[in-house]
Amino acid sequence: MIIKNYKEGSILDVAGLNKITVLYDRADTEYTEIGHNEWRPHLDGPPHYHDEKDQAFYVTSGVGIVKLGDEQHDVREGCLCFVPAGLEHQTITTSDEPLCYLLFNIYNSNENVTFEQHIEKVRSVRKAQAETQSFGESSKITEGKRPAKFFNDISKGKQFDFVSSRSTLLVDRSESERMEILMSELPADLEGPVIAHPDKEQTFLILEGDGSITIDGESSDVKVGDVIFLPSDGAHSWSSGKQGLQYICQSTYVEDPLDDTFEEMHARIAPDRVRRSEEGSSEMGE
Repeated sequence: MIIKNYKEGSILDVAGLNKITVLYDRADTEYTEIGHNEWRPHLDGPPHYHDEKDQAFYVTSGVGIVKLGDEQHDVREGCLCFVPAGLEHQTITTSDEPLCYLLFNIYNSNENVTFEQHIEKVRSVRKAQAETQSFGESSKITEGKRPAKFFNDISKGKQFDFVSSRSTLLVDRSESERMEILMSELPADLEGPVIAHPDKEQTFLILEGDGSITIDGESSDVKVGDVIFLPSDGAHSWSSGKQGLQYICQSTYVEDPLDDTFEEMHARIAPDRVRRSEEGSSEMGE
């Protein structure tokens, strides 16, 4: 079982601009890379873009601005930004405190390049981009390969009921190359069904409440700030405590999914998941 708190891990310094705490490296996953990014106070960060990956930022502390192409958003704890591949973006801190967010990097290919190797490659480039406030091209990139998305409140979105949980869809698989993001809520004192997804690896960030997760028969308590990585086809189930449990669920598709959208998947798998939940069944399913 792989559970880490987002404040714990090896730290990479990016030219004195920001520090990234590495949580899950591509050497240990197929397409997923997770880190906690801390931008120093009163900084206009480097404008830049990535052709090889989609990104999402979930703000954990601080205040500032995130620019997504021509759009500009004030951000604070609890905001979420989806940055599609190819879109110029920029992080700006506007107070005496760092601006921090959990960083989801979802790559288009599974080339085995570590977080450290990537940072070493771009460190001097990012410093120059911050100093010049330009990424060195003749014009800004205001459109990515797909539209950007911003959420001031991640509870606002289309909701899907599984009885054992309720999920709010934030970024659909149809809006990204491989990424899907939900906010899931479990009621108090729940023993959830056993779930496995052969087509995706998943990352969970615990936001509120208490409980535990069981992965391939091994159980561990979880707390706010914990980040759990689940390989594809890993059998898992959730148990919530007296406060219930709320978490971000980020999925990375490692192969083409059966369904084109989350809504189509929900229609296909929800009836069986509801049945297993109501019967207290130990059967494994999606």
